[in-house]
Amino acid sequence: MANTKLYLYAASLIVCAGATLNASAAEAADNSADSSSRPPYQPWTVGAEVGTPGIGGFGSWRFSDHLGVRTGFDYFQWTEKNLSIGDFRYSAKLRLMSEPLTLDIYPWQKHSFHVSVGVMFNQNQLTGTSSGFGPVTIGGQTFEFSDIGLLNLKIQQQVVDPYLSIGGNFFYFDHAHHWGLGGELGLAYSGDPRISLTSSGRFSGAGHDVPGAALGQEKQKAQDWANQFTWFPVAKLMVTYSF
Repeated sequence: MANTKLYLYAASLIVCAGATLNASAAEAADNSADSSSRPPYQPWTVGAEVGTPGIGGFGSWRFSDHLGVRTGFDYFQWTEKNLSIGDFRYSAKLRLMSEPLTLDIYPWQKHSFHVSVGVMFNQNQLTGTSSGFGPVTIGGQTFEFSDIGLLNLKIQQQVVDPYLSIGGNFFYFDHAHHWGLGGELGLAYSGDPRISLTSSGRFSGAGHDVPGAALGQEKQKAQDWANQFTWFPVAKLMVTYSF
């Protein structure tokens, strides 16, 4: 499953790169057809975007022919009443919240295509509460939910993530190149997530070594589950206005 996701993401990257380069060729043809009616590029761009990091917006400043800076904000929230992690099911809430800050490199003066290098400030987290009834077996030991109580899970990603992406406008809605439709594909390395797992029952009390060890095993299972998300793929579609 992980390899399938990786292949799909790589295919998306190739498609987006091809579309962006085709759009760059179209820009070049359009620029050569009428280069006197507008500057080679508009230095300021703002936009609204939607994608894997959530819904948000960005602003960029292209301060020279080949360099610019960009920042933005994305947010999304999702709830799941029956999320299975390890031996338990959680009533979980996922919050995606991030702010990228990048240096944009434009290989061609008259093209919007750019390579972005920078960081993503990452406040993504998942919180969950587990409860139930009947016995549950953890590490070969059987416990009653009355002993376990409520399990409170919190998973947080690394706050500052290295970030690399490519992007640009696919096409413009107007001849002056103010309004455009663009996209971005990238990857952030979020590192090892931080896990917190506590219990309102005897798991968290002193003098209960076996339940405490079982809680540690359950925390490790949550850690193994969260380690699937060390790399955070970024795919965005955006409407832009440049001036």
